[in-house]
Amino acid sequence: MCAILDANVVAEVFGTNRPPAGKGFFDWLDKGDGRLAVGGKLLEELDKSASFKRWRVNAVRYGRVRRVDKDVVNSKTKEIEGACKSDDPHVIALAQVSGSRLLYSNDLALHKDFTDLSLIKKPPGKVYSTLRTSKFTRARRDLLVQAPSCSRRKHKKERR
Repeated sequence: MCAILDANVVAEVFGTNRPPAGKGFFDWLDKGDGRLAVGGKLLEELDKSASFKRWRVNAVRYGRVRRVDKDVVNSKTKEIEGACKSDDPHVIALAQVSGSRLLYSNDLALHKDFTDLSLIKKPPGKVYSTLRTSKFTRARRDLLVQAPSCSRRKHKKERR
């Protein structure tokens, strides 16, 4: 099970005052079957959070993080920049390269890109968001349980 965490919600998952949906996502990553796909510009954005960076260092050891080389993500980002409506083509590129089809984000433009079948397909992207409510609902739990695994594709410069 693999997901991508947008930088705009990093505090909801790794902050000290997490909403129930953020805590549920964190528990899925830290204690459950979840894995986080990171790489390129998104990893740089997430690493600005000291609590995320601390967690990531340990999570890599336990297989909770799939790190995709920045050159691979950056190359794919350049290919799709004009096709995205959001200012986050690097997130879409990471999804395409890693195979992750679950995004935790509160950016509506990114939601549209992530669920656009011309950008994310087979299977289509799904969004986990706290814009409407911060409760950890059954629907959110189901999203985490049904999240597809990260792609097993090997890239020349991928580091695990």
